[in-house]
Amino acid sequence: MRKKILVVLWISLVMLIIAFGSLVVYQNKEKAAKEAEAARIEAEEQEKALKLAQQKEESAAAEAEAPEEEKYTFEDLEATYYSTSDAKVREEPYDTAEIIGTLSLDQRVSIVGKCNETDYYKMKINGDFGYMAVDDVSEEYIDIPIPVSSNKSVPSATKDILFIGNSITLYPATSDWWGSGWGCGATAPENDYVHLTVAAKGYSSYDYMSLRSWEFSNTRNYELDDLDPYITNYQYGTIVIELGENVKGHESHFKEDLTDMIEYIRTYNPNARIVMLDNFWKYDGIIATKKAVAQETGCTFVSLADIQGVAEYQLHEGDEFTTPSGAVYTIGSFLSGHPNDAGFQAIASHLIAVL
Repeated sequence: MRKKILVVLWISLVMLIIAFGSLVVYQNKEKAAKEAEAARIEAEEQEKALKLAQQKEESAAAEAEAPEEEKYTFEDLEATYYSTSDAKVREEPYDTAEIIGTLSLDQRVSIVGKCNETDYYKMKINGDFGYMAVDDVSEEYIDIPIPVSSNKSVPSATKDILFIGNSITLYPATSDWWGSGWGCGATAPENDYVHLTVAAKGYSSYDYMSLRSWEFSNTRNYELDDLDPYITNYQYGTIVIELGENVKGHESHFKEDLTDMIEYIRTYNPNARIVMLDNFWKYDGIIATKKAVAQETGCTFVSLADIQGVAEYQLHEGDEFTTPSGAVYTIGSFLSGHPNDAGFQAIASHLIAVL
């Protein structure tokens, strides 16, 4: 009996051991299965993350390579505005884009579009496109103050006449021509309109100067203090203004600037008679503006209508001029169209008639 009990106990123990082993094996299998599933899920998540990262990288690369017009959309515009002080031109239409240029105050800006995604204008510059913030341009010309200073006073010393002009009044020595410091195209200083006028009127004191840079400038009032060595040192009886030929293509706010010049001159030469000399070259719009300013400001306007464009009064490309020293100059594109001696004599005759 005792043996039977021991056998039963032994068998039960064996069965228990087998059952426990089976349980351990099952648990290990279940754990392995769970670990395998977790590994599978983690691998899938990593694969998804990798694909997403690759997609973002490819998208960024595609955007970087895309032409500018594909990155941004623009409302078409066709307008001419004026730049504000230190206006910045950027490579792309946003604040942190590379700066590719800076425009001066009142420089004209050709606007061709406005960005729908950013607050920027698209503009044409140097045959390409640039971008400017809307705050960097103005639809209206920004009036530059006349450079009047309390440190300057009305002069007491006097002179007879001052001529303010461009190359027709005074042009320095260059390789383009034979002269040095008189009216460009005249064979000698005594043959230009300034010296012919002075000789005919018997003036004992006179000055003549070039303000040619003023004609080309977008900020002409900044050029006015070039007049200071003359109008703040001498009170002139007459001041002749011979400007306008080089304004062609630079007409923006020409009327305002010419009016400001006359106001500036009168600040220091309040009693001078101001004479506005007509253009030698027939630019109708510019001439009309000069006439209007002369009338509105009380200046004398001297018409040159009968000599404008007349071939016998002009130098012609290809012609030759021999200096007294024997040097030979061929008239090039720069000199062509300038007055010859006959042209200077005709200008002087018109001017002398009103002085």
